[in-house]
Amino acid sequence: MVVYKDTNRIVAGVPLGGIGTGKLEIDNKVRIVNVTIANNWGNPIKRLIGFHVFVKPNDESGFLVQKDSGLTRIREFRGEIIYDGRYPFVFITAKNEKMKINIEAFSPLIPHDLKNSSLPVVGISIRIEGSKNGIIAISMPNIVGSVNIGRVNEKVKDGVVHKNVKANDYDPAKGNTTFISDHVKNTVTQYNLKKRPSETYNYWINQYENEDPWVKLNNGENISDDPHEVTGQRDDPASIIVSEYTEGEEIRYIYSWYFTGKHVFYPYSHYYENFFKNSTEIAYYFMDNFDELRKKSKAWHEEIKGEEWLKDAIINSAYILSSNTWLDEKGRFSIYEAPQNCPLMGTIGTCYEFGSLPVILMFPELEKSFLKLLLSYIRDDGYVPHDLGYHSLDSPIDGTTAPPKWKDMNPTFILLVYRYFKFTRDIEFLKEAYPVLVKVMDWELKQCKDGLPFLEGEMDNAFDATIIKGHDSYTSSVFIASLIAMKEISRIVNDNKYISLIEGKLREARESFKRMFNGKHFKAWDGLENASFIAQIFGEWWTTLLELEPITDEDIIKKALESIVKLNGNASPYCVPNLVNDNGKIIDISVQTYSSWPRMTFAMCWLAYKKGIDKSLSLCRKEWENIVKNGLVWDQPSRINARTGKPEPNYLDHYIGSPSLWSFLF
Repeated sequence: MVVYKDTNRIVAGVPLGGIGTGKLEIDNKVRIVNVTIANNWGNPIKRLIGFHVFVKPNDESGFLVQKDSGLTRIREFRGEIIYDGRYPFVFITAKNEKMKINIEAFSPLIPHDLKNSSLPVVGISIRIEGSKNGIIAISMPNIVGSVNIGRVNEKVKDGVVHKNVKANDYDPAKGNTTFISDHVKNTVTQYNLKKRPSETYNYWINQYENEDPWVKLNNGENISDDPHEVTGQRDDPASIIVSEYTEGEEIRYIYSWYFTGKHVFYPYSHYYENFFKNSTEIAYYFMDNFDELRKKSKAWHEEIKGEEWLKDAIINSAYILSSNTWLDEKGRFSIYEAPQNCPLMGTIGTCYEFGSLPVILMFPELEKSFLKLLLSYIRDDGYVPHDLGYHSLDSPIDGTTAPPKWKDMNPTFILLVYRYFKFTRDIEFLKEAYPVLVKVMDWELKQCKDGLPFLEGEMDNAFDATIIKGHDSYTSSVFIASLIAMKEISRIVNDNKYISLIEGKLREARESFKRMFNGKHFKAWDGLENASFIAQIFGEWWTTLLELEPITDEDIIKKALESIVKLNGNASPYCVPNLVNDNGKIIDISVQTYSSWPRMTFAMCWLAYKKGIDKSLSLCRKEWENIVKNGLVWDQPSRINARTGKPEPNYLDHYIGSPSLWSFLF
């Protein structure tokens, strides 16, 4: 279990929300944070003001089941809050010497059930022990519309719907949200979140939250209900649902959303719009199917075997399915590289190939959707773009540092297509893609010298902050893997002429690659022979995953892996740096050499583990435990400084490669 206390600092909570819907997080202080449900992936609402969980036993004063709630006139929970995250579930226990409050929240994620896995909804259930009866009250603010003018709350069966009658079609936050419960004693449809002015209060300086409803609730007084259209900035609507509880009884709440506004970056609709007309329909559907959706969303956890820490790591590393994905009304799918700090969609080259590991196993139709989309944007000369665009499915770029065009994009795409076929046997798609794959390979062959891709020294591969000129072992190994995959693809489609060409290129590439081996490891790149590069045989990760022939001799592969485990694995007490010298010292050429890429560490650890290399699993565990220690489980960074064990400032957030650990399930 990944467990935190309310005193721990975590960067992010478990993201809750379906595939392509945006998400919200409940943190270890029981606050809603980092909200991106309103088409605002790159600009999250850092904290949702107006969300509170209030409990009042019948025989004593009430309290907020929160810490740092922002309220001062209502006491917060006096006890310990334990936070257990198992994506897509959060289990929270607030306990003291008298009571225990159990909160569970989840969004459905069910393998091979895309409709229910793309629901824009969160279910919350609460059970109370140590108190015979009382009330629970939960509040939710209206965040519909990019400005609050026009917001209005309306009562519906078992709850309330939040709208904005002034939001226009160009407002990405146009839509509605619904909040309901299966135990409703009373609903406060609309109250004002903002404190009213007084002699000691200046609206523009002290925008404290209005606490009057909670004081009245605690005193047993009625709260005035005031549903109306908001016309002034000092009016910010929220709602409260009040429920009666008895000890041990489960009380359920549903929060759903439905945003139809378009944005200049992503003028798309959402997949969920194919099945539902509004958030209220979604809320009732979810409530009616709550037990089944919860059961099926937990079931895939039980299929993951292994040591407890590894199981936890695998389960939680799939979090990007909620935090990073776009799924439009046509079923077009992609994954953000880093939604806030590098919002490129579908970046390949040590990126999407890791992020999509749970996709290929659980939702292969989404993998096909992405591959078809990228296939349609391959340049006329056969070059494969780096991604689909900035916040876009339609504006592919050649690379973050292009020109020149990168040398690892084309081999990666070939391997992605073969991987899809390998696990689906979709021969029709392979035949459809094949003519383009030949163009893709032909482009790559033109970039070769002495049988291997030649880098131009202008950051033209995935290590785009490091100047590498000539031959490097990372790109070379991936290229060899793509030749092996292309040979197999050509065999499947019966193109014997191309098989013969590829076989000749493969022999030449292997001979050149073997000359890069110095007896202990492959040189990192030309001019850097005595350094162990963690990505030196990354191509073998591909061929092992795909059950293809090895990229070079098995004994050489094992020696290279032993060097990685020994040298890279012991260079830092925190993580596994990308580049170290033969004395085991971290090499400081660029931020990428002295850092660890967790995704690459996990991939190479899995490969070493598969090849039987001693102590390889310990590298994985060290990397994972450092992520847990730093509160980064559900916002894993692109890189971690191996000298400090901390991510760099402004790191690439929620990194697309986080599910690299899913290698262990293949």
